[in-house]
Amino acid sequence: MIHILDENKIAENYEKFRKLINQTFEGERLEKLNKMYDHIENRIILTPASSTEHFHNAFAGGYIDHILRVTRNAIKIYDLYDSLGMELDFDKETLIFVALHHDLGKVGNHEESWYLPNDSQWHIENQGKIYKTNPNMHWMGLNDRTFWVLNHFGIKISEVEYIGIKLTDGLYDESNKEYYITYNKDNVLKTQIPFVMHQADMIASNFERNRVVNSDKKVQTKNVGGRPAKKAKLENVKMPDKIDFKSIFGETEDV
Repeated sequence: MIHILDENKIAENYEKFRKLINQTFEGERLEKLNKMYDHIENRIILTPASSTEHFHNAFAGGYIDHILRVTRNAIKIYDLYDSLGMELDFDKETLIFVALHHDLGKVGNHEESWYLPNDSQWHIENQGKIYKTNPNMHWMGLNDRTFWVLNHFGIKISEVEYIGIKLTDGLYDESNKEYYITYNKDNVLKTQIPFVMHQADMIASNFERNRVVNSDKKVQTKNVGGRPAKKAKLENVKMPDKIDFKSIFGETEDV
């Protein structure tokens, strides 16, 4: 089993995640987001981004690591689109909301985790299935659960945010086909956010898969079944006039 993150990195990533939320949003939305993340904090810190070893970030802390990478990529791609003169009908606050929540359904619902450590050693060793899905939860598509969880905590989303979250997986999700492929000019997507998000997600996932395949140094995560030894310190940061992304992500972090 390959683990990329140690306890300190898991805690550091979560601290970045909460700082980004507090720097980006304000008012009722910020209050409800913090309420949601306080409620699921014990689980989300250690949630993987996928269940199988050869998929992306199938290890403790993989979810937050992926979410931060997708968000960072989305910001860079937004700036590229802007520099090319593409018409952007959404701001970075909207984009960050979509990036932070495009995979929220992977965390589970308000009470239970979707991914559980696999108790079958055979499946781990022979199929690389590090995690199994929770048999006690209702089956939902990833996006359906994402929207359900946001609704449960009273977090309203705009049409553009809905489209951005739903279409992040592009044509890998069959239900997205009618959005991306249409022969009626009136039905052509009226926002660039699905394209920005899909590219950001694919770059991140590809990097994460290759990082595992090409890694010569396999860092084992300690205490993967419990909380990180170092608890992230969460601060309420007021929304600045301009979000200081470098203070959160740094200048040299990977894609």
